[in-house]
Amino acid sequence: MRSSFKKGLVSAICIAWASSAFSAVEFKLGHFGSENHPSHIAAMQFAKQVEARTKGEVTVELYPNNALGSPPEVLEQVIMGVVDMSLSGQDQLAKHVPLFDTVSIPFSLSNAEHADRVLDGPFKEWAAPELDKVGLVYLSSWDWGFRQLTNSVRPILTPADIKGLKIRTPPAMTYQAAMQAIGANVQTISFSELVMAMRQGVVDGQENPIGVIYNLKLYESQKYISIINYLYSSMVHVVSKDAWARLTPEQQVIVREESDSARLLMRKLTRAEELKQIADMRAKGIVIDEPELAPFQAMMGPAYDQIKKKVGAANFDKWMEMTKSVK
Repeated sequence: MRSSFKKGLVSAICIAWASSAFSAVEFKLGHFGSENHPSHIAAMQFAKQVEARTKGEVTVELYPNNALGSPPEVLEQVIMGVVDMSLSGQDQLAKHVPLFDTVSIPFSLSNAEHADRVLDGPFKEWAAPELDKVGLVYLSSWDWGFRQLTNSVRPILTPADIKGLKIRTPPAMTYQAAMQAIGANVQTISFSELVMAMRQGVVDGQENPIGVIYNLKLYESQKYISIINYLYSSMVHVVSKDAWARLTPEQQVIVREESDSARLLMRKLTRAEELKQIADMRAKGIVIDEPELAPFQAMMGPAYDQIKKKVGAANFDKWMEMTKSVK
């Protein structure tokens, strides 16, 4: 009897251990933010809280600063299930789900709070089924910020001031179309080469959120900054459907909730830092102007035509109606 009892106890322990080991899930999350950027700080909170709330059954290993490859490569790996999660730019997602380019329609979002309400509400409902078709689960939209214009030549107060200037943009059609519409000579340079290109004067200027301008110290070679909020860009927290299927329903709820909490933290940090960064750059002697936006908006017709062809008239119109209906 005693021998049988011991065998039964050992078997029960082995089964329990095997069950526990089988239920443990380790996720890799790749993103392009630096280790001191709010995106990584928020990602660290996400990983910590998921591990704590699942009692260690789900862990998330973070790979910031393109450690797993370029943004397009990381997203491809998530779609294929090689990497479990990513914080991917909307322009990268647009290569697989074109409607994500609607978020980049110039001047369609009036401020950060407006962007939050649109992306967290009707846009997410619209986009989530489309991401599902390419093997991705839409968790939440994190903030990357409104994009501003810098240059080393002169203040930009009207569209006429930008005419002829060589302006670097990412290889994203919506960004390029907007800059071309206001008269810029658009140049495409990879993000990894941006700092050197600015220092060497390869181009006259570039566009990026304040946080990028500040953290990369682009202001050292770009004396003039124009706050034009011409285009909003976000990081989108997605997980592969294969990785998602490895979670229990309870764990999925926790991951969604913690992604939402991290989303709010990043927005808070990014926006608070922007105010401090603008003040600090002004103190360093950088000329920061806030021009009237109407003249820039009035020149967006050609850009809208290009974007409408790219994303489809129905998607374009749906986004514009959405942004107008959400106040």
